Amino acid sequence: MTIIEIRTHPWGWKVFETAGVEPVFLQKDYAIGYAESRACFRLGEIRILDSAGAIERTILFSEGDRKL
Repeated sequence: MTIIEIRTHPWGWKVFETAGVEPVFLQKDYAIGYAESRACFRLGEIRILDSAGAIERTILFSEGDRKL
């Protein structure tokens, strides 16, 4: 199961997939779009965290959700 987290960052929103894969986006929507595109062939969830580190929203994905 893959977990991708989207966290606030001083320069915008950081998408944490794994160590070394941590791009930062200026807008939250861009970060969510990137995470959704990275998750399209996997099973897991995207967690969007608020500034305190609490889960604000969860987006579940599975292989059945993938787009060809």
